[in-house]
Amino acid sequence: MLLMQSLSQRRAGKVVSSSIRYADVKPVNASGMGSMPRWLQTTVKNPLVSFETPNTGDLGIQAGVYGALMVLNYVNGASASSIGPYAGADVPGLILATSFGASLYFITRKNIKLGKATVITIGGLVAGAAVGSVVENWLQVDIVPFLGIYSPAVLVSEFILFSQFLVSLYLR
Repeated sequence: MLLMQSLSQRRAGKVVSSSIRYADVKPVNASGMGSMPRWLQTTVKNPLVSFETPNTGDLGIQAGVYGALMVLNYVNGASASSIGPYAGADVPGLILATSFGASLYFITRKNIKLGKATVITIGGLVAGAAVGSVVENWLQVDIVPFLGIYSPAVLVSEFILFSQFLVSLYLR
C-alpha cells in the first residue's frame, strides 16, 4: 500500500525531495573539475599558502623592523668600501639571520605552525635571492657602484630583506 501511494505521488509530480525526481541521472560537476584527480581537486580547493591583507598595526611594526634592517644593511654596505670588503665581521649574514628569525616570528604570530612558517620563510629567502642575483648581474655593483653600494652581497641582501618583509606580511 505504501509503495503504491509513493508511485502514485511520483506519477502526479508530488515529490518530496528534488534529488529523487531524477535519481537515474548522474549529477554534473558545475566547477569543471571532474577530469582532475581527487588529490589535485583537494589541493586546489585547500591551497597550502594563501594571501591575506595585513592590518595597519602589523604593517607598521613589520615595516619598522625590516626598514631598520634594510638601513643597517645599506649603511654597512656603503661603509665597507673605505675599510675594505673583507675587513670586518659578516654583518649582512647576521642581518639576514635576524630577518629570518623575525619572519618566523611574524608568521607564527598568525597562528601558523612552525614547519609551515619555516617553509614560507625559506621560499621568501630563495625568491629574494633569485631576484637580487638577477638585478646584481644586471647592475654589477662591484664594477660600477650603485647608490653607494660596492658589494654584490649587500645588494642581494636588500632584495632578500624586502622579500622577507612581503612574505611575512602577506602570506598565510
